[in-house]
This record gives sequence, C-alpha cells and structure tokens, in this order.
Amino acid sequence: MKWDIPYVVSRALILQISDHGELLAGSSVSRTPQKLAADGLSVLLAFAGGRTPAEALARLRDDWEIDEAGFSGVVDRLVSQNILTPATGEGAALAAGGWASPVAHFGMVRDTVRVLAYRRAIFRHCRDKNVVEIGCGSGILSIFAANAGARRVIAVEESGIADLAAAMFEANGVADRIELRRANSRDVSLDEPADVLIHELVGNDPLNENVLPSIEDARARLLAPNGMLIPTAMEICCVGFEVADTPYNDRARACRELTELEGIYGLDFGAFRRLFDAAPSDPFIRPLGNLGQAKFAPRILTGETQICRIDFARDAPLTVAPPSDLRLHATHAGTLGGVLVYFRSHLDEETVLSNSPYAPRTSWDRNARALDRLVAVNPGQEIPIITEQRTVAGADTLYVGLASETLRAE
Repeated sequence: MKWDIPYVVSRALILQISDHGELLAGSSVSRTPQKLAADGLSVLLAFAGGRTPAEALARLRDDWEIDEAGFSGVVDRLVSQNILTPATGEGAALAAGGWASPVAHFGMVRDTVRVLAYRRAIFRHCRDKNVVEIGCGSGILSIFAANAGARRVIAVEESGIADLAAAMFEANGVADRIELRRANSRDVSLDEPADVLIHELVGNDPLNENVLPSIEDARARLLAPNGMLIPTAMEICCVGFEVADTPYNDRARACRELTELEGIYGLDFGAFRRLFDAAPSDPFIRPLGNLGQAKFAPRILTGETQICRIDFARDAPLTVAPPSDLRLHATHAGTLGGVLVYFRSHLDEETVLSNSPYAPRTSWDRNARALDRLVAVNPGQEIPIITEQRTVAGADTLYVGLASETLRAE
C-alpha cells in the first residue's frame, strides 16, 4: 500500500454470508474469499469513489478513533486480495493461486481440439480489428489475434500467470502489438472500445469461472456497440446415465458401523446416528463407477435436455433461465443414478466446442454428478429435474438434481 496513491473498491468484489454467519469478501475465482470484519467493511466504504489511504483514514477519523497501524494492516490485506485496487488500473495485486498455476495452463495448451478451434475463429474475425482478451492466461489466444492481423490487442490477466504471457509475447515477436494489463477485467478501462472480445472463462461446471458477470461487464464497458464476442453463445445441456445399484457406504451402512464402533470404543454414538437420520437426503455420495477415458463409458439412458441457451452478445441480464418444467426424457430402460452436465460453446457461426459425452474429450473433461437417489426408468418416461444457479465461495455454480416428486428405483 502507498499512502499517496488512490485506490478504489474492485468492481469484481463479491460479498457473501457463509453458513457460519461470517461476511466473506472475494474478487476472483483464483483467490479464496476471506472473512471481512466489520472494520474492513467500514474501510471499503471510506474508499468509495476512489481515495488515497491518507484521505480514507482522514474520512474515518471524522467519526471514529482510528489507529493508523491497525488501519494500515486492514488496507494491506484488502489490497493483497485486490478487493482494493489502484484507481489507475495498474499495479493490482495478482492472484497467486488457482489459474496462476502453469500446470493448469499446460493442460489447456495441449488440448489441440480447443486451441485450434479458437485459432480458426480468431483468424476469421480479428484482422484489422481492435481486440481485447479477458483472462488471457498464457497468452496464446492473444498471440493468435496479433498474428491474424489485429490492429491492436489488449490482453487482460489477473493472476501471476501474466508473467508467462508477457514472456510468450516477447518470444513470439508480438510484444510490440499486444498490451498486457495485469488486472481483473472488471477493473480495466479502455481508451477505445474493442471490436472483438475473446474469452475462455468456461469451466468444467460451465459457470464456475464466473463467465456470466465477467462477460456482462466486459460487454458493457470494453466492447463497441455491435462488437463481436468469441464465443458468441453457449448452450448448457444434460443427459442422465446409468449407475449400478451396488452396496456402498451409504447412510444405513454408516449407522451400522457406528453401532459396531460403540462396542470398540465404549461410547454411545446415538447422537451421531440421529444426525445422519435427520439429514433430508443421504449425506454420502454414491460412487459413479468408471467414467471412461477417450469415450464416456456409462450407458446413457436419456436424450439431451437443454437447460438454457445464453447469448453472450444480446441477453440482458446474462443469467441461467431454464424452463420451469424441466425433464429428462428416458430413451432406454435402466437405473438412472447420475447426470452429465455439459456445454456447447459457439465460437462463431462455423465453430462449436463442446464437452458433451459424444464430443472428443478435451481439457474440460466430463462433469458427471451423482443424483441423490436411484430411479428405475423405461423408454418414454419423463423424469422431473430442477436446476439452480448458486454462488459458492465466490464462484458461480450450476446445481442439477432430481425434483422431489421423482420416484425411487424399486
């Protein structure tokens, strides 16, 4: 922290109440949200609109007796988490976890299906254009944009992997054509809006890299009217698959084991058993078995159900809005016990990337989830499901489960 530099509250700030009643603050999927004490919230309010630490301290002292060392410690913690960020947009604290890992980016670079699909779309649409990439990672998509003949490229990255991107730009002879911004995209401003916005913020769970709020902000502030996004749209879908009805460590087995342990330890585990029995659903997750390597191994029992379609260019707001009566449609007889959630990402009108069970395996892998119970299904049967967009530890996630009226397997 520098006392004479103005800081602002990051536009990426997410406040959330934990299950324990704590106020959590975070600004990135690459950082773990931190507990924010009451004094921290007051400090954030003091920086509203952009102030230097000296000005913020003076403002707080109008109402309270503030210790300078304590204030400095709180501000240092907020700056280190990029919850407070330099008003200039330069010099933000970079995230050291999550996507800062070169191992994670190696997994994406070696995914030739993903990389070459982006390359095709970028070369089709970026020539003579102002381009911005948010979440540039190792920088290869920005390099493609420069090589495609973009007039200007701005690459934005909030984690420490930005150092690798800078080295990649230099090594590939494009450092003079790419401007690297080390910041969260929501804290970046451009002197000229971009014609093309490149993003790859889709995770194994399609929402868990906060793609929707990030794109909504970038579209409004960084992209020219009628500018293009790569990808431009995404569908989120699911299918149900078979899970063997074999014994596993479920609630009933756990309660039997607790009874046996009473004799070993000489303790009464009744309270433990009652806690399991009182849970609205079995707290133990049924194993899904072998999911396969190149191909998805479990038998798929339903047709595709589209949960939602998101048009990154036009939808306002960007959110998951599934139909109210969402159902899986059984095509084969079997024991339904899992659901596979996947996406189709439309890079442009010609190129589609997907992690569906029928597509080549990519670095996104398979997002297979156990359902809370087994259901016997037959062809033609409709199985009600529910979906919900949730925020957990500062990251969006998509919940998919059986509706309460869904029958169990016999």
